[in-house]
Amino acid sequence: MSLEEKTNVAFKGVTGTFLDGVAGDIPAHNWGRREWAAQFDVMKEMGMDSVIIIRVGWRHMAMYRSRVMKATLYDPDDLIALFLDEAKRTGLRLYMGLCDTSSTDWAAEAALNLELMDELIERYGTHAAFYGWYLSHEPTLNTAPWKVWNPLARRMRQLTPSKPVILSPRYEGFKYEPEKAKQPAPYAELFDRALSQVTEKIDAAAFMDGHVDFCDLPAYVAAMKPVLDKHGIEFWSNLETFDRDMPIRFPPIDWMKMRFKLEAVQPYVQKIITFEAPHFLSPYSPWESGRMLFERYMDYRKTATSGTTVPNLYATNRLPPPYATV
Repeated sequence: MSLEEKTNVAFKGVTGTFLDGVAGDIPAHNWGRREWAAQFDVMKEMGMDSVIIIRVGWRHMAMYRSRVMKATLYDPDDLIALFLDEAKRTGLRLYMGLCDTSSTDWAAEAALNLELMDELIERYGTHAAFYGWYLSHEPTLNTAPWKVWNPLARRMRQLTPSKPVILSPRYEGFKYEPEKAKQPAPYAELFDRALSQVTEKIDAAAFMDGHVDFCDLPAYVAAMKPVLDKHGIEFWSNLETFDRDMPIRFPPIDWMKMRFKLEAVQPYVQKIITFEAPHFLSPYSPWESGRMLFERYMDYRKTATSGTTVPNLYATNRLPPPYATV
């Protein structure tokens, strides 16, 4: 089926965002409660319903003083509590991330996070805004990611049977490891095999869209949809609003690139989230281009949501062979 035949769909805007509570590869905000409250108001204005803490701990840093993570650096004011309170105030649902020490020793990662989940439930389990879990580890398929996903998802189900569990894998395309890039169909087949090793229920998978060339993105998305349908997993898109094509890490993305990615996935996905609105798509972005990206998107959103179909699908008729049709 061609993309042109699948464009008559209701427009989906960005309805969720990751929150980077501990700075990994993007700058820290150094915001306090007042600044975060203003940002949560903006996310509500944007039509968002969900926020996802990408990780509560990263290497030697944590969002609060944890007896489990034993981080050298931590926020003394407890950013998780702040995010939960702001999510409740603004009516947003919060997905809780875990700790990623940046190791692929999956047994050690699982052991740490199994204990950490007990601590998170003890501290935040009754909070009204705590809606679901996010599996923070984002490994490549050749590292057997199910070895860490399975024990963590199993414990999540035991602790909170009704809370959804989501993850955010990547398309392993040209922009990730050029010499090992996998084309859409072979990658979808590999991911299908990986999911056959996942014994625990995953509710949604939000695929990062930044590791493939723009002209290839629609083919990856189209190839992945039947795989996720087969496994009963909701198909989300993680629209990266930072630019991987620049010589620095990482500025906000160009609007034309954001629009292309937003429109290319419309016929296939059930939800679009982003990494990450506070830094790259906000009137409070530390980047002027991020503040302007917010203005461009909000103007576009008004037009897009005023009708019932996607306005001027950017990807249509712009795809070179071999992915002109899927």
